[in-house]
Amino acid sequence: MCRWSVLLLALAPGCLGPLDTMGYEETVTNNKEYLKEDRLEDDRIEDKHPMYDPGMHVFESFDGCTIGLNKSGSVTKLDILPFENEELNGRIFAGRGEAIEQLSGDLIPSMEIVNGKLKPFNDGFYAAVEIGLQDGVDGLLQSKRQFLFDLLGAVETKLAVATPGQAVHLQSAQEFVAAALIVGGNGDGLPVDLKTRAQGRVDSFLARAEFSRPVGFYGWNGLLEEVFRQDRLLQHLDAADPDDDFELFAAIAVVLESDAELLDRYQQILAVYAGLTNPYASYSPVDLLPWVEGLASLDDVESMNAAFNAGHPDLMTCTLARLALLPSSRSKDTEFYNSNWCWTGLPENISFIDAFIEAIRSSEVDLTPDPDSGWYDYQLWALETLLLPERGPENDHLLLTAAYKQKLIDTFKSIITQTRETHVKQLQGGATRTGAPPPEIEIYPQFPAEPFPTFYLRTARGYRFLDLYLTGVLGTGFLGSTGRLHEDGQRSAETLSAEIKAVTELMYGLYLVTCDSVGLRPESYLLEDELADIDLESCLTRARSWLGSWKADADVLKDPRVIVPVAADFITGESVYWAVLGVKAIRVYTEFVEGYEPEVVDEDYCIVKDIVPHHYVMLVEHMEEVRFSGPPPTREEFRAICDQYYNAEDIVSALEGG
Repeated sequence: MCRWSVLLLALAPGCLGPLDTMGYEETVTNNKEYLKEDRLEDDRIEDKHPMYDPGMHVFESFDGCTIGLNKSGSVTKLDILPFENEELNGRIFAGRGEAIEQLSGDLIPSMEIVNGKLKPFNDGFYAAVEIGLQDGVDGLLQSKRQFLFDLLGAVETKLAVATPGQAVHLQSAQEFVAAALIVGGNGDGLPVDLKTRAQGRVDSFLARAEFSRPVGFYGWNGLLEEVFRQDRLLQHLDAADPDDDFELFAAIAVVLESDAELLDRYQQILAVYAGLTNPYASYSPVDLLPWVEGLASLDDVESMNAAFNAGHPDLMTCTLARLALLPSSRSKDTEFYNSNWCWTGLPENISFIDAFIEAIRSSEVDLTPDPDSGWYDYQLWALETLLLPERGPENDHLLLTAAYKQKLIDTFKSIITQTRETHVKQLQGGATRTGAPPPEIEIYPQFPAEPFPTFYLRTARGYRFLDLYLTGVLGTGFLGSTGRLHEDGQRSAETLSAEIKAVTELMYGLYLVTCDSVGLRPESYLLEDELADIDLESCLTRARSWLGSWKADADVLKDPRVIVPVAADFITGESVYWAVLGVKAIRVYTEFVEGYEPEVVDEDYCIVKDIVPHHYVMLVEHMEEVRFSGPPPTREEFRAICDQYYNAEDIVSALEGG
């Protein structure tokens, strides 16, 4: 069906379809034009309605004095101003460490910095799961590679008793699975004749670099490259027609139907990716089991196909593969692209990322997770508050200028790029009394981190979901005995269980401290099970510790520059990419809005003389959408191009061949 434009999104490299299981109606907008200028406007104080809570007090330190404040009725204005040092305006740094060394002022972690802490963990966590699944872990996980070999063996057993007509379909299944093992570098143990028969599929797949070249963390080592190529072929995305090869999947279903142990291993593999990334964009052989009754089912494959199609609408708009042995995952950004441009390709005058942002802001796209959502949907949901800050409870306490809203949009762009790249294969005092007169001090909006509690809370809930889901699928043994992988090949000393607990606590802790900073009572927005299960004091301790040391955090200091393919246009031969080009600094102006200042409830020994504005410095990232032909660059290739230039225009020109 989809011939001209194919999504290569981190979750779903094919054209994905309607969210049927999520209660959505399919909507095809026929290449709706996303060209209108969406003007951002300053918030109006008339629209802010903070609720005063007389019992809500926080204590903050100013010039060595601890002051008790009630911020529940306060509103803080946030704006972006240029640096007095003009060299900093728009300058792109290769990394955060370089930027930190050259910046002065009150530097606090932005949401991009927090994501910089999380991104290496996300990559390393995902990589560790991939390696554990592929190799297997004695007594804990069966090997995915071995599953494929065992599947071949089970097909061979069926072939020994099959009729010539049935054997044709079983041999197709053999060739498909063998091709996946070959492209993954595991073909040496296969019979020569089978390798010969599978070679056509191998050559066809490898010729499609947009599908077959490992990118993101899958380039860290040979094993991850093996997983990428093997699983990408098993996604069946290079089929000439979505209905191609039905017979081979029917044959695999016949084999699985007669081998309960093999079927159980297969379903565990399927369950992992449905939660680790998102629910699937294609059906699997498991979905064919109701139509299977032994080898005789292969005598009339066309009838089975017709019966299956009658009750199974496409899971994707403009689908590439209705069936796959290891399907790709769907997502709301992928579905948005396909419903608009799968048949026409993305016009030159439209930016996919900008159109997607507009659709979220206009409520055309709803990022709220659904009952079957995976981790990626939860990650996108956390980003929604950047585009629709009015949906967060902090909205009544923050007066955002148009310039700050643009900053939030830019934050959305950079974090979604890094988030997708992780899924690229699938989709924080006091004063001593003396005899001297009490000092007079000035107070101002005090933020330990960029003050958007909803982002931190939703991110925490995403990790909590991931932990609970994978523990249910894989058990506690694997997560409790395996460390995450690092880009240099080393393993963390801490286990995946310990680290996911730590990042979850950190995000809940950042939620708690930023709630205090804007005037929200955090317990009011936590769920009953969160209040019962989560040690909030431990979360606060972890967040305050990190806030005191984040500038030296090894994860924060890692290179943030990534590029990820998001769409391929078969008309022009070009692919669309999202790229984070580097780090830049912004100057944030804050002040309490007149008439909405905090109440001073305890001045200790000091006297509050005045309430004044304050400037913060934050590190953000520069994201661009680019188009060019050829294979997708690896992280190393992309970063080498970035290192040659000092501004975004030159980097984009070099990428696009200008």
